[in-house]
Amino acid sequence: MVFIGLLLWVAFLFAATVLFGIIWAVSKTALWLIDLKFLPAVRQSPLNPPSKPPVRQQPNVPPAPAARSVSQVPARPPAEANPVSDIWPKWTASYKRYVDQEKSLWQEQFDALTSHKTLPDSP
Repeated sequence: MVFIGLLLWVAFLFAATVLFGIIWAVSKTALWLIDLKFLPAVRQSPLNPPSKPPVRQQPNVPPAPAARSVSQVPARPPAEANPVSDIWPKWTASYKRYVDQEKSLWQEQFDALTSHKTLPDSP
């Protein structure tokens, strides 16, 4: 019963895919036909120049901004060979105490889980 339901579902999905594929192909073809430009009735040849000269289109681009004088950025001082201890300001004395307390709490909880205390036998 389940196999038949699964088979019907796969057949439905396949049919839907084919149907939407056909709709997509027809719509793409229709859009392509609408977008076609009409071909000229008479082919152009070197002996028969076109009646209108081609129009040169100028791109709609704004002119480039004028160059501005930019002041030089002062050079950075060289890096120190020995970094200052303020690189990790998070590790203050109070934060270290907090971390130690959290570690001890986790250790107590872990020790409580791993201890093998036997429960008294029930009568």
